[in-house]
Amino acid sequence: MKSFFICFIVVLLWGCQSRTASERPLTIIPQIRYEFSGGAGHYNYAPSVIQDQYGIRYGFICENRDPFEIVDYVYLYKGIPTADGYVWQPGTQIIAPSETGWDNCHICDPDVREFKTTYKGETYKWIMTYLGVDQWDSKHNQIGLAISKNIEGPYIKFDRNPLIPYEDRTKWGVGQSTTIVKDSTTIQLFYSSTTENGRFCMREIKMNDLDNIVIGEEKPIRFMGSNNYPAMSDKNIYMVSEMRVGPIEEIPTWVGDVSRLAYMPRTEDMFSEENRWIEIGHVGPEESGFPRNHNPGILTDTKGYMLNDDELIMYFTPAMTGENWLWSYDLYSATFNLKSYFK
Repeated sequence: MKSFFICFIVVLLWGCQSRTASERPLTIIPQIRYEFSGGAGHYNYAPSVIQDQYGIRYGFICENRDPFEIVDYVYLYKGIPTADGYVWQPGTQIIAPSETGWDNCHICDPDVREFKTTYKGETYKWIMTYLGVDQWDSKHNQIGLAISKNIEGPYIKFDRNPLIPYEDRTKWGVGQSTTIVKDSTTIQLFYSSTTENGRFCMREIKMNDLDNIVIGEEKPIRFMGSNNYPAMSDKNIYMVSEMRVGPIEEIPTWVGDVSRLAYMPRTEDMFSEENRWIEIGHVGPEESGFPRNHNPGILTDTKGYMLNDDELIMYFTPAMTGENWLWSYDLYSATFNLKSYFK
């Protein structure tokens, strides 16, 4: 499939001074790259990509195991840095739906973080939150937890899943989770929701000891739809979001056409009742060449933080419309030049 390379916009520099928000360009145009595919009859979406201290990238994504069969599994793609850019190794299945129970239909939307925790007398270094569902109509989604001693697995499912349950079988539920490690005891869990609190929420969870988990209250993050992915730096909170901007008439009508990047300074209140989010840029049909651009994630370090404030890499899935929509789900990236935006 053809890659689309789009240059960054040229911005005017005002001497050596940093620009205020009113002086910055309205948006910047990202550079789009094709990353990898599961091959014919396979789909890739909902990426969680982290980079370790050696520059190796680990992409945890949703993919079907059997060609042209629609059942979600979690796969790992390992990206090796080379002089010519990242080379992705073939994907490896690392976790599957259960035979029975709350996650026996699909498991998807993985998010992996480096976080030390104990479980049944053993110590684990990696956690994965994921969406599980037991209805083929894709309702009654819930959030589960898996753990591992190694980033590449094997991952063991928590025996008291779902971590975040949802009772109503007539609504979508909770899922599409992303975590940020707050400290050595606590994570912040962000997720889409159809609870009374709104479409995007956060909970703090104390989980350094899985035999004594403490789950905090659900807090709404306003001015967000579903399917968002946050990351933090020392200065800012960044958020990529799937949005519906243009006419959505052809299938897949259930995914958005634009993946947006926005931010707010960390000095602002993420839970404010005033909209503090500022759009930096987006990927839509004009930028990617595809009518759908959805399920975005952000490249972070192993604990959910930005590598720096100079650039942001959004991973997302574009799609064609029409009967072959699902088999066009490959992984792309969009690189945003934050240095030019904030300078």
